[in-house]
Amino acid sequence: MILKPRDVGWLLSIAFMLLILTVHAISEPSSDALEILKGIVNAEEKVAYVGTRMTVTNTPYGTGAREEIVIHQPPEIHAVTVLSILEDGRSLKFGAEALHKDSEGNRRDGRRGERRGNRSRFSPNRRRMGTLSQKEIELLAQNYTFSSTPADPIAGQKTDLVTVSPRFEARPTKRLYLARDAGIILRIEDLDSDGNLRFMSVYTHISFEEEAIQQKLAEWHRDGNSPVEKKRRRSQPITLPEAKTVLGNRLIEPAYLPPGFQFLEVRYFRHRSDTVYLRYTDGMLTFTVFESKSKQGRNRTGKRKSVEPVQIQGTEARHEKRGPTHILQWSISDLNFTVMGELHRDELIKVAESLILAAK
Repeated sequence: MILKPRDVGWLLSIAFMLLILTVHAISEPSSDALEILKGIVNAEEKVAYVGTRMTVTNTPYGTGAREEIVIHQPPEIHAVTVLSILEDGRSLKFGAEALHKDSEGNRRDGRRGERRGNRSRFSPNRRRMGTLSQKEIELLAQNYTFSSTPADPIAGQKTDLVTVSPRFEARPTKRLYLARDAGIILRIEDLDSDGNLRFMSVYTHISFEEEAIQQKLAEWHRDGNSPVEKKRRRSQPITLPEAKTVLGNRLIEPAYLPPGFQFLEVRYFRHRSDTVYLRYTDGMLTFTVFESKSKQGRNRTGKRKSVEPVQIQGTEARHEKRGPTHILQWSISDLNFTVMGELHRDELIKVAESLILAAK
């Protein structure tokens, strides 16, 4: 069929309308997703429990596992203590692959990790769904699809599997196994964009009985522990106008944001010099832009073997990958910039390009 000029214009108008409708449909949070998320948050705010869980984390050092006790009693108490750690390939197999066996260098890193509370061995404690802000919940429902299906019992509880799938490419997938009656998450699986498991947490035992919870709390008190959740941060929230003042009205915001990402917050802290950081999120992933005046002293990351030089819009930068996190650092005039997040490297470079062009 041969299209006449007037037909082409008509078809372009229809295509444009369809594009607008498609974008609008994607940008609206799913009502089903919001209902599931609100149910999870509501359960964390109201349901008390005590349980034992196993966590498995894939790190640059290999695969590690640990057993933890969790006490959760809203609104203030959420305590986690480590019972045991398995990091030897002879002790645990995950899937078809044996755990990584430490080299002498990694054993040295492990000893340093013990002094630092195993921070280098395991990724930081995953943020609980109940601590997400309303904006994060809405973005999660907007940028990811939610599907639910019955699943096998976990720790004696009937469960439903909620699969959280990305609408955009190169984003992670999350699987949540919810206790059907209580709504509590009994199992979490975090998969990267290639489908590789990065993190798993599963309860092997859980009790919602008040007597069991109080007994465990009493044990902690006898040991001199305080199970009240501590929320200490070196930084403090500020407004964008205040942040601009900190850097002498030179704060630069990225002109490019990956699809689905929005500004979340700006915070201030002092580390060698006044530092401001901006956080952006799509509800699940975040990336952070750090900006400070050039009084940082020597850059220790430059000596790491994992750091590689990259040219971004004519500016020399440094790239480093730590697990799933990409880090870009550079300086322009007397300002230092760091952009870091679990985004695809190319996406993070686009963010850096928009900052560099704005700074010039």
